[in-house]
Amino acid sequence: MAGRRPEPDHPVSATEPATPGPAMRPSQPLYDALAGDYEAHFAVAHRRAYDTLAWEAVRALLPERGPIVDAGCGIGRWAARLIELGYEVVGIEQAQQMLAELRRRRLGARLRILEGSMEEVELPAGAAGMVLAMGSLQYARDPEATIRRFAGWVRPGGMVAVLVDSLVGLVLELLHDGKDSEALERLRTRRGVFRQAGQAADLHLLDRARLERAFAAAGLVEVRVAGLLVGAVAAGRDRLAGLLAADWHGRLAIERALAADPLLADAGKQLLAMGRRPGL
Repeated sequence: MAGRRPEPDHPVSATEPATPGPAMRPSQPLYDALAGDYEAHFAVAHRRAYDTLAWEAVRALLPERGPIVDAGCGIGRWAARLIELGYEVVGIEQAQQMLAELRRRRLGARLRILEGSMEEVELPAGAAGMVLAMGSLQYARDPEATIRRFAGWVRPGGMVAVLVDSLVGLVLELLHDGKDSEALERLRTRRGVFRQAGQAADLHLLDRARLERAFAAAGLVEVRVAGLLVGAVAAGRDRLAGLLAADWHGRLAIERALAADPLLADAGKQLLAMGRRPGL
């Protein structure tokens, strides 16, 4: 969903894709269970922080004209922002309760809703000004193939941006919390588990190198991967929440500076990858 899905309790990523393992548990039942109270997840300090940082980065890259594809749009948190700025939005979502909440919001004629998976819906080639997948790509069966689909949807000069949980960031966070065996398991499998509302969904855990390769293989250029919330890994989630509460603007300024250095990307709690289709 664009409007960032809440991160798994503990995710991870790595420089090489893991050997294929058991089939992944789908995310739809979990997000159906979350739909009615979804906005409340983003009142939590660290989620509000990475959502703010991701929106700042994406807004700076918005095209002159749409439409903008919001792949995994959920209840329309990001779609609403884009519509407010005057864009037409194509929202893709497969969780039925998320779709019900999205329709209840009545975002207007600028939103076109496509029911289904971002891996299966059909869109015209080269028609979109931008494709966003804010927290949804990691639930795809094949993230690399899905990035290729995104690249095909944008027109020459158009942008693709995805937000995913960081493998390295999660491994470090688990080690920080004394969860050594889980850290090693996530590192080995390159998968995370999100548990909420009595449901569990599996997700791919990605890293900077894998994202850069996937974007390049999709024909995208000027690829950049930023690590968001490096402070969450360094300080721990609870301490970061205290730092944000004490000085929200000051802490975000520090996180922006950390995110600007590509050497720190994998240390971020999330990875924001961006690339442009050549042309124009």
